[in-house]
Parts: sequence; C-alpha cells; structure tokens
Amino acid sequence: ARMQKPIGIFLLLFWLLAGCGGAPVPEATPTAPVVTDLQVLVASDDFAVGQPRVPFVFFDGPNRTANVSAVDITVFDLSEEPAVAGWSGPAESFNDYEVPYWTVHPEIPHAGIWGLIARTRFPDGSSNDIQFAIEVKEAYSYPTIGDAAIPVDNPTLPEAELAAISTDPEPEPALYETTITAALASGKPTVIMFATPAYCQTAVCAPAVETMKAVYGEYEETVNFVQIEIYADYQAELLAEAVAAWRLVTEPWTYVIDGDGIITARMGGPVSPRELTEALEEILP
Repeated sequence: ARMQKPIGIFLLLFWLLAGCGGAPVPEATPTAPVVTDLQVLVASDDFAVGQPRVPFVFFDGPNRTANVSAVDITVFDLSEEPAVAGWSGPAESFNDYEVPYWTVHPEIPHAGIWGLIARTRFPDGSSNDIQFAIEVKEAYSYPTIGDAAIPVDNPTLPEAELAAISTDPEPEPALYETTITAALASGKPTVIMFATPAYCQTAVCAPAVETMKAVYGEYEETVNFVQIEIYADYQAELLAEAVAAWRLVTEPWTYVIDGDGIITARMGGPVSPRELTEALEEILP
C-alpha cells in the first residue's frame, strides 16, 4: 500500500483554505476580520462529528508565530445561508514544542465543511479575526477513542536492525523493543506513535518523536512505548504493516491506550510533552 495523502500535502491544502480567500466569510461574523500576514495552518486531519481535536499553528508570513497570547474559536455551519454561528470557546496553547501550536475541541453536530474564526489576541492588546475551515465526517476513518487498539506483530529489536525500523538520527532503542501485540497484552498503558523522522515533510510533524523520547524518560517503568515507522522500505512507498492495519494515510499519529487495550486519546499532527503527559495521567493510577 502507498501513503495516499502525505501529511505535507494535507497541510498545504489547509494552508490554501486559511486566511483571506479561504473559507467563505460568514455573514454572522462578530467583527470584521482585519487583513494581516497572519495565517492559520491546520496540522491534522480526520475530523468527525462530536468534539474532534483540531490542532493549528500560526504563521506570520514565512515565520512561525509564537507570540499569540490568547485565541477564542467560533465555529460556523457553512451549509447554511447565511452561515450560522455555533460553538464558541478558548483554544489551548502548547509552547513546549519546536513549533508552538494550539488545539481546540469544538462541538460539531453534523458532517460538512465547517468554518472557524479565531479571535487572536497579542501581548500588546491588539487582536485579529482569522478564518479557516475543516472538513468534518460522520465517523472517523482511523481508529479513535473508545476503539480497541489493533494488535500488530511489528518488527522489533534484536531480530531487526535498528536502522531498518527507525529513521530517527538519534533513536532510543527502547521504543523498538516491543510489538504492539505484546504491549496490548501486557496490562500496562501503552503509547504508540506512527511517525517517520526522515520522511516527515513539515517542521510541524518532525519533532513528534522527540516528544515521545522525552515522555518515555519519565514513564518507562509504567508505560509501554512503541514507535512505528510509516514506511517499510527506504523508497518511502511501501507502508509498514502496522500503518496499513491501522488504516492511516497521514502522519504523525500518537495513540494512548489503557491497560485493557482501549484507545483513550489520539493526537494527529503535533504533540508536545505536556499534551502527551496529560493524556497519560488521565489513565495512570
């Protein structure tokens, strides 16, 4: 199987949807948007009805923007004419990541294209409204919260050489010693990350494995950690068995699984040590 929608292509799609000339302008906008160089990059996919995790990054022209002090999100149902405002709430910032990002879990009642307006505030007191959009489906395409994790006998050390199962330039061998099958049968919580440091196409996803290594250092005695490369060959064309079994067509994806083998959290795109730790702490005694 081939990776059909690399994460870089997905991010480019939403880059084009973001900002001026992106999503249709809802007539119910609280205040008129201000035209600036600030844009929003949606950093994941596979959003479904409910409260999907939507991660996004701010860019100011070509530069990553980290000095945004607060963000409030309002969602708009673009299937209505004029667009109808729905859920509103604050986004959460994660600055403990190479590319600072924000997440929001909006309440989305039905499938379709949904517009989001980010009321963005800066330390100097100024603010801007930035528009972007996401596609929401009736159900998730990839395994999600509440699903049983899928067992896979992925290649591990010492039978496989480390260089054959990790493209990390500075790999942590412990992340490649356990199969998903064995981890799920252990009775311990498990973190599985599907990512490929060498072939990651954006700076947004590249640091994800560094997050896993950092959190492993804190929880290695109580949690299983399994890092799965996306590709089974160095031509980056043949998907690894585990990636195909989990039906993933973008990367990176991080899953937190409880001792009963049930998915309790999933994070597409960027994931910081704090966000991953918070997800783990929810299921640890």
